[in-house]
Amino acid sequence: MEFKLLEMNDLTKCSETFIEVFNDEPWNDEWTFTKAKKYLLSFYQTPGFLGVLAVENDEIIGFILGVKRVWWSGDEFFINEMCVKTQSQNNGIGKALLNHLIKELHNSNISNITLLTDRGIPAEEFYKKNGFEEIERIIFLHKNIQL
Repeated sequence: MEFKLLEMNDLTKCSETFIEVFNDEPWNDEWTFTKAKKYLLSFYQTPGFLGVLAVENDEIIGFILGVKRVWWSGDEFFINEMCVKTQSQNNGIGKALLNHLIKELHNSNISNITLLTDRGIPAEEFYKKNGFEEIERIIFLHKNIQL
C-alpha cells in the first residue's frame, strides 16, 4: 500500500472509487460518473485543497479530500470526503490514511481536523475510535428551496 498526495489526473479513479462506496450501503446514493467527477473536482479547485490517496496495484483503495481553513483558534483542515472501498474496510486503511493526512498537516501548522458525518453508521464509530469528538452545541441545518 502506497500513500500519496492527490493530483488532477487521479480524479477519474477517485470518482470511480467514490461511486463504488457511496452508491452502496449504508448511503445508497445515486451518483453518476459525471456528477461524481464534477463534485470531486470542485474540491480540488478550492484554495487550500489537500487530498491523500491509498493506492495498491495502481488502484485507488481510499482517499481523504478536504481544505485547509484559517480559524481564530488555529488553522484547521475540513474533511469534505473520505472513503475506503467496502471490501478493504476494517483493515487499517482508513486509520493509515488519517495518519498520513496528519503528517501532511503538521507540515502546514494545522492544529485541528473537522468533518461532518451521519449518525449511527460505521463512519461515526470509525471517527470516534480515531479520536474525533462530537461538538454538542453544533447543529447541521438544511432547507429545501426547490420550487
